[in-house]
Amino acid sequence: MALLHASITYKGKTLVMELPQDYLKIYEELNSIGSRKALERIPLTDNEGDAIRVKLYADSDIGNHLLHLLGKNSTLADANTAAFAVLNADEDIRQELEQNLLNDQYANTVEMLRDIISEHDGMTMKKEGNRMNEWERLHRQAERCKEAYPPGTRVLLLHMGEDPRPVEDHMRGTVRFVDDMGTMHCAFDNGRILGLIPGEDRFRKLTDAELAEEQESKLVEDAGPVMGM
Repeated sequence: MALLHASITYKGKTLVMELPQDYLKIYEELNSIGSRKALERIPLTDNEGDAIRVKLYADSDIGNHLLHLLGKNSTLADANTAAFAVLNADEDIRQELEQNLLNDQYANTVEMLRDIISEHDGMTMKKEGNRMNEWERLHRQAERCKEAYPPGTRVLLLHMGEDPRPVEDHMRGTVRFVDDMGTMHCAFDNGRILGLIPGEDRFRKLTDAELAEEQESKLVEDAGPVMGM
């Protein structure tokens, strides 16, 4: 079920997608029109001259009121996260949440998300393992992963879990970004781009010695062959 729709234009190509949806799916769709920007770096602006233009719209009252909470500094990641939180709110708080949205009780999405988490925390003693609790767990895990693996970090894949087309073991790669669900999207040295999932895939950062070895190897390659006299 879609709460929001996004029309995204990049270099003359336009795609329309529904929100919320899996971050990897969004990344793949953006890649299809040539954009490789992380969702957190795509502002919700639709101005002439913007490198990438995003226009959001909704078909429901709830969706339209949610749009009002997304300000000029909001990103595509913010829109997807907010839509996910509303659609996956526990049934016990959903009616109140929708009424708060319709009555413009929130100033922004951050305030709304805090309210959802606060309401939800009050029920965790009674209802363990519900969807919003899982969302909060993944969100916190994602924040830790973003801090530990910033873009550009070199990693070594030890083993990929259940994947129909896994990247081979001991392949090195570079972190592109970590999405809000904690998936670490990497560009591997064999040319593949795939997300690593903490807890399912085994990987680690390259050691200082391994990084130094790579740097030395690159310097040798850049220098080229030594010509004889």
